[in-house]
Amino acid sequence: MATLYQTELLAALKNKKHLPELKKTFVRPLIQIAVKAIEQEHIEEGVLDRISQKYNIPSEDVDEYFSTVFTILKIYFKYVSCSVKATDFKQTLEELKCFLSSDCIEDLYTVISGQKKSDLLAGLMKKTKFFPRLISCKWRIDVIISSSVLSRVLEPCIIMECIFDTGEIHTFELSLIQFHRFRHAVASILVEIQSLEQRNSLKTIQHS
Repeated sequence: MATLYQTELLAALKNKKHLPELKKTFVRPLIQIAVKAIEQEHIEEGVLDRISQKYNIPSEDVDEYFSTVFTILKIYFKYVSCSVKATDFKQTLEELKCFLSSDCIEDLYTVISGQKKSDLLAGLMKKTKFFPRLISCKWRIDVIISSSVLSRVLEPCIIMECIFDTGEIHTFELSLIQFHRFRHAVASILVEIQSLEQRNSLKTIQHS
């Protein structure tokens, strides 16, 4: 079963048309620019145009190559906190050999597996605000005995426990009515997401 990381990466690359033409000779400067963009460093104006002229490649193709390299690295660093290993990254890219050459894969793997990975992560943590990612959500039924004067009534409630990738654990209570509203809200969101994905798939088919 594909992970969220693999699914997002494959979805991001499926519409790229010129990737098989991405060569090692000019992928390295594109990787360097992508790393600068991730680190939020200054990038000289017109740098992609100069790559286009130097290697005699249409500027729109260079834009697509850069977008691809940047997307691959950005998605990896997005999921690195969810235990996506460098070897998993490489394996996923190797499954895309019809899109990327082995030389390009090796250069991308070098960026995220060497010392540069630590530098990139350290820089991102300082400059970028990451929202915590939910990794586990558990619930259990709790029964509270009411101290009513007239009768002792069993009042069930739901104890929710949410665990985030930051290590934070949030626990809170919901009444049965609130819990059912919560379930309905989550189900509605999932239906909307599925509907949007289906629309996107239809657009892809229509434009292919």
